[in-house]
Amino acid sequence: MKILLMRHGLAATVTESGVSYDAERPLTEEGEFHAKKVAQFLKDNGVVPKRILCTPFLRSNKTAEIISKSLSEIPVQILTAILPGAGVDDLVGAVSKNGGSDDHWTLVCAHEPDTSYLMAKLILKEETFPLPFLPGDLYALNITFKDQQAVGKIISFYSPINNSEQ
Repeated sequence: MKILLMRHGLAATVTESGVSYDAERPLTEEGEFHAKKVAQFLKDNGVVPKRILCTPFLRSNKTAEIISKSLSEIPVQILTAILPGAGVDDLVGAVSKNGGSDDHWTLVCAHEPDTSYLMAKLILKEETFPLPFLPGDLYALNITFKDQQAVGKIISFYSPINNSEQ
């Protein structure tokens, strides 16, 4: 299973945006730029997801929409299964139920600290990931199953903030 795990672009705070709820926080201009840079990175590397899964939170949804439009209108699915607090089983289940396969990439736009937690569990089998997961950071993962456990391997990494890739 191929997953592009991404933290949404930089969002305004509740106070800055004047909204009442965390879920309503919009992306900042910088956050929109993060999404465009991620889309360009994917395009430049020939990695085009078959679908984009995001949470119903505005910042996640907007990040997904920007990437979708930049990559020729890739379908975006809003899922409550990957809301903050989701675990590895939720992530893997959401991807597999929505057409995830070994042949196609699925981009998952989620939130921090969930992205760090998922990386720690999939890659290290630990509770914490040793690297910061900044807004817009993207990890390309290959997920396999061993003894009914999801095991992740990092294929690539891109950060629009640090403008780095591996």
